[in-house]
Amino acid sequence: MDELFEPELKEVHAPKQLGHLYRKLFLLVLAIALLAQGLLLVEKGLNTYYEQLKDSFKIIFTVDAEASAEQLEEWGQTLNHKEDIATVRLFSPEDALAVVRHKNPQLVDNLLLMGKNQMPSYFEVTLVPSAVRNVGPLVDNLAAEYESLTPHYNAQHAHLLFYVGLYTKLLRVLGVVSLLAFLGFMFLVEAASSKYAHGFGGLVAGLLAAVVSAGLVAAVLYPTGILTDNLTLFTTWHRQVLLLVFCGLMGWTLSKWQKF
Repeated sequence: MDELFEPELKEVHAPKQLGHLYRKLFLLVLAIALLAQGLLLVEKGLNTYYEQLKDSFKIIFTVDAEASAEQLEEWGQTLNHKEDIATVRLFSPEDALAVVRHKNPQLVDNLLLMGKNQMPSYFEVTLVPSAVRNVGPLVDNLAAEYESLTPHYNAQHAHLLFYVGLYTKLLRVLGVVSLLAFLGFMFLVEAASSKYAHGFGGLVAGLLAAVVSAGLVAAVLYPTGILTDNLTLFTTWHRQVLLLVFCGLMGWTLSKWQKF
């Protein structure tokens, strides 16, 4: 591990200007902190968007023919036992009309004027996340099994939900791998012998870089007017604290490494 450090030279050199050294250290840690802020910002936004997509994606099975309450309950129980289905809710015609009235009262009034005061019963089905990718074949199989039920769903919504979830997970994995790589680098530097000692200024420079990175992100977002609405849409306090600790440790480690 000694190859991480420059070999000692026999000539006597003038001591390094610590202020100049820590300016370089500050800029390096600031660049890393800004990349981390961007990664956290995108991951938080993607995760929020994914949760909204997941909550809003439903498959509706309308009941085509007259069916007794016992038959509807039996269908609901068998659907709920499918491994790809997370939840099943049965809506009676009265419940269905109430739901539509809550979301679009004008539509209900138009239906009543047309003499259609009866809505069909339907099942509202949500899928487990792993089943969203193959929603087409899954719905086709369910439609073939339940001939009296007609499925309705948005295929583009399902595809978007799958890919947003995939990108969110991929971004998290890359973030964790990058963090482990940085921690491995810091471990190797700390474990190796060196003629340099840790500098308290390096720790301060790392902490300052984390604070400045948060300030720069806030300065970019503030003019849009969305930062003041809900800060939790972009970050959380514990994420910023973890980034602050990481940058402080990175500055502390780089003050010993001193390869600038």
